[in-house]
Amino acid sequence: MAFLGIDLGTGGVRCLLVDDVGHIIADHSRSLENINLSNIPGHSEQDATEWIRLLDAVLTELFSEPKHRFVQSIAVDSTSGTILPVGPSGNPRGRALLHNDVRAVEEAFACKDIFPDSCSPTFSLPKILWMKNHLNLPEDTLFLHATDFINSWLVGHTELPTDFTNAMKSGFDLEAGTWSSCLPQVNLPLVSPPGQIIGELAKDNTSRWGLPKGVKLISGATDSNAAFYASGACFPGEWSTTIGTTLAIKGISQEKIPDPLGRIYCHRHPDGYWLPGGASNAGGEILRIHGKELNELASGVSHNTIPSSLVYPSVRKGERLPFTHSSFEPFFQGGCKSGLDYLLGCLEGIAFVEYLSYELLEQLGAEVGGRIYATGGAATSEIGLQIRADILQKSLHVPSHPHSAMGAAILAAAGFYQKKVGDVSKEMVSIKEVIEPSAMVDSLRKERLEKFRSLCPI
Repeated sequence: MAFLGIDLGTGGVRCLLVDDVGHIIADHSRSLENINLSNIPGHSEQDATEWIRLLDAVLTELFSEPKHRFVQSIAVDSTSGTILPVGPSGNPRGRALLHNDVRAVEEAFACKDIFPDSCSPTFSLPKILWMKNHLNLPEDTLFLHATDFINSWLVGHTELPTDFTNAMKSGFDLEAGTWSSCLPQVNLPLVSPPGQIIGELAKDNTSRWGLPKGVKLISGATDSNAAFYASGACFPGEWSTTIGTTLAIKGISQEKIPDPLGRIYCHRHPDGYWLPGGASNAGGEILRIHGKELNELASGVSHNTIPSSLVYPSVRKGERLPFTHSSFEPFFQGGCKSGLDYLLGCLEGIAFVEYLSYELLEQLGAEVGGRIYATGGAATSEIGLQIRADILQKSLHVPSHPHSAMGAAILAAAGFYQKKVGDVSKEMVSIKEVIEPSAMVDSLRKERLEKFRSLCPI
């Protein structure tokens, strides 16, 4: 048995072929030549036909090996909020507006009553309205999320449902399970949970790649949700922290977690649970900006070493999590912004932000268990992981392949077997490392946490 996960990212395409216990059979990727076809500030566009040329080339390379052709099912993920206009046959009628395109400011304001918290111009619905207002499109134009567009090419037609992780930013009501009654007149597809059979690979594609008949197409997800399915967090009370440029948390809850201040928002999990989460401006960006390689600088240093500097680990004004404050200025108390002491202060600060974020979740009513799944670039730092485990007083579990393409492959397997996504994730996600916390937090570290908290507008 083999399952294919396709990840269409901002920079290219990745195809991951795995077996039913999550072992990687093949991993192929290619980069896009044109990341942004617009030179207008705030505009971010790509040619969707380049996606297809790239994906076609990757799949042709992948299936050139006969042993890679025993595929049972395929699922696709892509960036949230990326949308394009197509004709009924699936041919693009304009460029794709990407997840980070912010031109649709007026349309976002007009959509503010459709979404429970607020509507950003990065959402797909404002972009749809902008295209309707500016592109002189025919009445029969369809609007497909990037995932849907790839799906339509794979099966050879556009009569497919989208998934609710993509549909949320187009006006799908996750609580009601229907498109919002306030939506303007636009052509949008039916909606399916991720991990459901929605079609079969087109016969032309099956024949030219030498694949078995009846390869199933499974509904996919946004890239961040797909990455979560690959994190190892599968059931209520389990959470994942991804620390790259910024720090993002996501977890599984039996109940929706309301937050009137908007620090936490909720997706749906394919198994019927809620998927609350949020993102901070703090994270690993500060480490890249301020110099040397993390592991090189921290080599031989004990995680028990307490820095003299106290650092809010962000280079940006404002914050979203664990508090919301548009004019917050990241603080620094210490000698100079370089060297080992500053590095340790940054690592400690990241752990403090993570601690306060999970504290907030518990205050809002979320269950947070004794383990956190750790993903992102920061999961490669042994000293950083140990500092985080000690401050959280939780074990950190580092998955082997926490990628969106792996999450898409998990959805492909879940749909084929008609099993819950969490159950399949548990079977397919392997943990390469577990970091246990020290028996107790150093009293000085506790004092520093409270001082850090006092400097934040919480």
